[in-house]
Amino acid sequence: MRIAVLSDIHSNFEALEAVLEHALQRNVDRYVGLGDVVGYGASPNECIELLLSLPECSGVLGNHDAAVLNIPLNMKRDARKVIQWTKSVLTKSSLSYLKKMEDIVRWDNISFCHSNPYRPRNWYYVAEKTYISSSFARSKAKVLFVGHTHVPVAITRKNFFCIYIRSPEHSMVVPVAENNRQIFNGGSVGQPRDGDPRASYLIYDTAKSVIEFYRVSYSVEVAAKKIISAGLPGIFAQRLATGI
Repeated sequence: MRIAVLSDIHSNFEALEAVLEHALQRNVDRYVGLGDVVGYGASPNECIELLLSLPECSGVLGNHDAAVLNIPLNMKRDARKVIQWTKSVLTKSSLSYLKKMEDIVRWDNISFCHSNPYRPRNWYYVAEKTYISSSFARSKAKVLFVGHTHVPVAITRKNFFCIYIRSPEHSMVVPVAENNRQIFNGGSVGQPRDGDPRASYLIYDTAKSVIEFYRVSYSVEVAAKKIISAGLPGIFAQRLATGI
């Protein structure tokens, strides 16, 4: 099975559309969204409609999705402004989609979550050793997929070995360890923060036991103009061009 893992879309329709076209050409069987479908960007309904059109797509709840559902959490002022705007434009169908999201999706020895697998609604970033260690200790999954940081990385439990993924043109392929547990983060589809503005996602090929990390170019200018036209904070449009 080939599973496309998409995280942190953040209402960026242009990025999501480009990623799904890219994945379609790579014979993907199933899709999993790791949360934050909404927030920052100006196309929440369009993104959700696109996800709903996929034949096999599971989704977990992100903190921006939770904020739209009035689940209490801390958020900076500009991000809160986008959440309020998102609430005002969401269709009933889109709201229903967000309400159906789960905290964690588990398939056999694989788990998918937005932030961390042990306190998913505390929104810890699995980037520091403390949270990496706790994620391994308090999850039984052999392969764990997380999002939230917007930075693609592969982490192996042995010595907490981290590989930060850089994929200049084509994919970077990382083997799934036979005897060690691992955490994979595919970065962000809609708001990358690793200095590369291209959309980021991964494909897990379970037959070959490899993770394929991809970067996909899209129309950053169109996505940015939509943010400005909607009257949303300009910083979220500016970030798209630089990937920070």
